[in-house]
Amino acid sequence: GTTISWSRAFVNGISNSAGMGTGAISETLNNSGDSAVTVTYNFVLTANGCNNPMPPSLKLKISPIPQVTSGLTPAAICSGAAFNYVPTSNRAGATFNWTRAAVTGISNTARTDTGRINEILFNTTTNPVNVIYQYTATVGGCASPTPVSVTVTVNPSPLLSSTLTPAAICSGTPFAYTPTSSSNNVTFTWTRAAV
Repeated sequence: GTTISWSRAFVNGISNSAGMGTGAISETLNNSGDSAVTVTYNFVLTANGCNNPMPPSLKLKISPIPQVTSGLTPAAICSGAAFNYVPTSNRAGATFNWTRAAVTGISNTARTDTGRINEILFNTTTNPVNVIYQYTATVGGCASPTPVSVTVTVNPSPLLSSTLTPAAICSGTPFAYTPTSSSNNVTFTWTRAAV
């Protein structure tokens, strides 16, 4: 026949206002800071018109959720070049996990790893391809609730699509050759050694 009521004061670093209720506690507390915050619940127990003379209290530590704070759109890279990415978090001591699915047009297989990214990506198409990494940060057993997406564009390596064996010419006549590529936005430079 005991009734139990509880109260919780407002605490700096917890975005919730003060709270109170009876019976079981069921509420979601949000730590808006960068370090753990202790929240105290005070209880009043009443039975037969009498209150507990020494009301108990419960102290609960609320750890913040770490977030990935490094840029989510790093600079594009060329096919065959290493993609290097160093994640950072709003929480000191954060560890990171990432996954990358297989991507159509990228010859690399799917991969899962921890910490920083350092891998060479190969674009097998003639167009830029976006590769998406899913990152999760963890501190003190608390992980970011939703992975963040880090997207890097892998540009193709341009190749000549024009012939490499043009017709012979006679001495003293101009040699004209127009290079073409199956990739877009390609510029061409050429050199010729003395023969």
